[in-house]
Amino acid sequence: MDLQQIFIANLKKYRKEQGMSQMNLSEKCDTTSNYIGQIEMGRRIPSFEKIEKIAEALKIHPTLLFLDENAAKKEEKKPETKDYLQKMPPNVKKELSSRLLALVKSDITALLDPKEY
Repeated sequence: MDLQQIFIANLKKYRKEQGMSQMNLSEKCDTTSNYIGQIEMGRRIPSFEKIEKIAEALKIHPTLLFLDENAAKKEEKKPETKDYLQKMPPNVKKELSSRLLALVKSDITALLDPKEY
C-alpha cells in the first residue's frame, strides 16, 4: 500500500470508529462533505493544515493517519527458541533434554561406527 492509500484507510477507520459521517467530519474541519468524500476516494490530497484539522476532529495524533498497521505487525519480532525454553515447565525441559541427548548420542555412535546401523 502506498502512503495515500494508508492515509485513506486510516481516515475511514478512525472516522467510522468515532461514529462520524463524512458530513460530521467536514463540519468539524470547516470544509464540505464532498471534499472529505473526495479525499476518501483518493481524488484529493489534503494539505498539512487540513490533515491537522482532520486529526483534531478525530481526536487522534496526525501521525496515526499515516501508520501502516500491517507493516508494523510484519515487523514484530518473533520469539526466539530460547524464549520458548525459558517458559517451558521444568519436567518438560528435562524430558526434552534427555530425548535430544539420546538422539545426539545415537547420531555420534552411527558416525563413529557405521557398521552397527
